[in-house]
Amino acid sequence: MPITPTVFKTIKSSDVHYAQPFKAYKNYKLTSIGSASGYVTQSAVYADFRIDYDGEISYLTNPDGSNQHIIWKSLDHRFYKAGKYNYKTQAVEHKTYASEHFLNVNTERTLFHSASTLSIPYNDVGERIKPGSAIVSSSMGVVEITLKDDGEGNLRDSAIATSSFASSSRELLYLTFNNEFRQFDAPYGTNFNGEIPYRLQKSHRSATTENIDINYGVVCTGSFENASGGSSGLSGIFSGSDSYVRIPHEDVFNRFGKHDDWTISFYISKKNNDVRSKPIITKGGVIEETYYDNNSDQLKIRTKEITMPNIAADYSNVRTPFIIGVSSSATNNETYHFQASNGTNALHISSSTISTTTDPSLGTSWKNIIVRNSSSLCQIFVDGISSGTSGSIPNGSTANGADVMLGSFTTSSMTGANAGLYDDRLAELRMYDYAVEDDAITSLANRHYLSGSLYQTNVAGNIFYRSGQLVVSSPMPKYNTGSGLFAESYTTSWKGTHTIYDNEVLVRVPKGNFNTTVNPSTTYTAPFDTSLTKAQQVGRAPGNRYKSIFESGSAYPYITSVGLYNDKYQLLAVAKLAQPIQKRNDIDMNFLIRWDY
Repeated sequence: MPITPTVFKTIKSSDVHYAQPFKAYKNYKLTSIGSASGYVTQSAVYADFRIDYDGEISYLTNPDGSNQHIIWKSLDHRFYKAGKYNYKTQAVEHKTYASEHFLNVNTERTLFHSASTLSIPYNDVGERIKPGSAIVSSSMGVVEITLKDDGEGNLRDSAIATSSFASSSRELLYLTFNNEFRQFDAPYGTNFNGEIPYRLQKSHRSATTENIDINYGVVCTGSFENASGGSSGLSGIFSGSDSYVRIPHEDVFNRFGKHDDWTISFYISKKNNDVRSKPIITKGGVIEETYYDNNSDQLKIRTKEITMPNIAADYSNVRTPFIIGVSSSATNNETYHFQASNGTNALHISSSTISTTTDPSLGTSWKNIIVRNSSSLCQIFVDGISSGTSGSIPNGSTANGADVMLGSFTTSSMTGANAGLYDDRLAELRMYDYAVEDDAITSLANRHYLSGSLYQTNVAGNIFYRSGQLVVSSPMPKYNTGSGLFAESYTTSWKGTHTIYDNEVLVRVPKGNFNTTVNPSTTYTAPFDTSLTKAQQVGRAPGNRYKSIFESGSAYPYITSVGLYNDKYQLLAVAKLAQPIQKRNDIDMNFLIRWDY
């Protein structure tokens, strides 16, 4: 009989199901770039000159020929322009910047003046890197570094313990010079006159600066001691009575009295063999006052400067919540003083220490100074250790309306021994509205090159999940030695995210359909369209008649695959069965086909 096979059958729409998509995560591990396709590691360095300048400028380049200054600029514009310290550009309400993690308050985004970056190709990222899955292990010389993704976009260094950090929510004020390299050809800068950002109760403020130089900061202890690469971050260098940082008075500075618990912490490196008394942090010498100008018939504001006593003198007649200063001897003995007064009675406590020289160009060794008032007991801590005298601030109000001055009592009016810091360096000023615990004081004073917690963070960089980019940038020198973290021996592992869409269709095969095979070997060509005997069918070419064995019902067809077509009879997909299934003509058969992409 002629062949009349059934080839197509319509699938009901109710038999097609689209399942909910699900996430699949694929593990990746990179041990070196080598010939790995699409991976890029680069170093980035800040420069204050125009990078498209055609003059004679020596650019820093990466092994792939890329300009390190351009790489830094691209990272800054793409991810960091409104970073942790760049307070001025943060404008969420105006939507001026919308990079990944920008609105995540748990992401610490800080781009220092140098960075290392790893770019992962799209095929090994998928839609994004799975948050919390990335781990970077690197050998920087003898230093082993492990950074882990915390799921919030931060790469955290487990070697820096966070359990003993001072409370960030109780931080009253924080001022750092670490972002001021943007003002100069990093990391140096001289005669900086302008504004420096600081945080006051989590709000962003700007302080006035005058004649501040910016240079290398706190020298780490440990293997980097006395090494040129041992400096971490940046510091402000003060150079006399007209060199200062001026923080405007606000009401929060009125709560540094006897019955208030509070803490002040900062780092200082004093000039060698400078025998004089110097103010470090003071509140009393500069006041903004309103006065009536007869000439213009208007109320105006002017700066009033008040002559202050020597840092070690009697402050009984000067109302001030805090005066912190240092006096030195010819033998490099240093005495740190704290004064507080209600205008009638004063507290004067001090702590003496011997400074050592780490580098003649850097001055004496860096010291962390902390003044803490706890339960009416005021103490001084030097490098995390309570030393010297202690006592109680007098009863009554010590508050005044003066501005907070760093490095000088006033803006210019005082000379001689009281003029201010001379070639001394300050860094990392913090104030807290509670009495910081002893272990937190140790944490603030820890400047070890491996476990240093002086910056009160263990974040060494960031991971940008959608972009597939890792950036390591930190003031700590251990991340910046050699050719950069990603240029040394390292291993990076992560999980790529892929959304899988699962679909299924029920193919119904009634018992009366698809009972005839379409295999051409089962057919033959008959002359004059007549039937031939079984013997006559042997050896004839395929044609339009089935061989006797298939017409008699003794040989049933087997289903090996199912094709899915569109309404134009175009093949869309083929489902292959694990093994052939005999098509029976006495029962209906159903096939459930699933596919994903």
